[in-house]
Amino acid sequence: MTDLVPGTVTEGLVIRTEAGFHRIQTPDGVVVARAPKKLLRGERETTTAVVIGDRVRVRVVEDGTGVVEEILPRENELVRGAAGGSRYLDVIAANLDLLVAVHSLREPGFNPARLDRFLVMAEIAEIRAAVVLNKIDLARDLDVERVAAPYRQAGYDVILTSAKTGEGIATLRDALTGRLSAVVGPSGVGKSTLLNEVQPGLHLRTGEISEATGKGRHTTTTAELHPLQGGGYVADTPGLRELAIREVEYEDPAYLFPEFRPFLGGCRFANCTHREEVDCAIRAAVDEGTLSPDRYRSFRRIYDEIEEQESY
Repeated sequence: MTDLVPGTVTEGLVIRTEAGFHRIQTPDGVVVARAPKKLLRGERETTTAVVIGDRVRVRVVEDGTGVVEEILPRENELVRGAAGGSRYLDVIAANLDLLVAVHSLREPGFNPARLDRFLVMAEIAEIRAAVVLNKIDLARDLDVERVAAPYRQAGYDVILTSAKTGEGIATLRDALTGRLSAVVGPSGVGKSTLLNEVQPGLHLRTGEISEATGKGRHTTTTAELHPLQGGGYVADTPGLRELAIREVEYEDPAYLFPEFRPFLGGCRFANCTHREEVDCAIRAAVDEGTLSPDRYRSFRRIYDEIEEQESY
């Protein structure tokens, strides 16, 4: 905790938020603070005003706790639609340097559409992203490089990992060091297990795969930034199942797929949606094998979802 004198106003980084209380790392220690109602009543309809990664101004009060006086301007926000189709936005984290999208190759099996949605979330937020393909020790029957190829083509760093054998752990540690990062992915893909290997001593809870559903059980229930020994922080976020895409400002959603961008402008029609039109440069590239059919299918699903939202 902090030894700051009551009445002191200082700046800090929100490293945990739960049940209305926020742990804030300041240069002089940690302050546990609440946010006043004026901050909670923001102009945007969000599930919470203060999130991990926020840089805030906090005033220390008589009992040594704090009151958040201001949320400093955010460089970016990782946003999803709130669960259950709510109109509210769920801001998961702010001011991220890196989003690490993790998916397992086995147990649960690889789902490119699921992984692509996390990457689209990063593109919408303009956050640098990396891909981790985990549990490679269980996938010796797969052509792992073939699975990785579309993501390398898109320009993402792809890290192949196994907590069991230690493969890729040093590379992942290097990617996280010195950055404010969030690790995201479905439950059961091994996010917490990987971070426990990256930094022994974190003791993050891990879980098993349900035999009935083949899906992971939630083990992380609260988003929290953990300090790394080499510098920086990493968030082990709760497994995300509700992934509604919100706040898309790009006129052409194909821009959210980096490897599609060189083909934009090459279609016969300027307003091409890259779905049914003739002489579409992106569809032609898919047919020729230049672009991944799986990534194109993900684009189609996300385009349809955005179009449906705009019709409301």
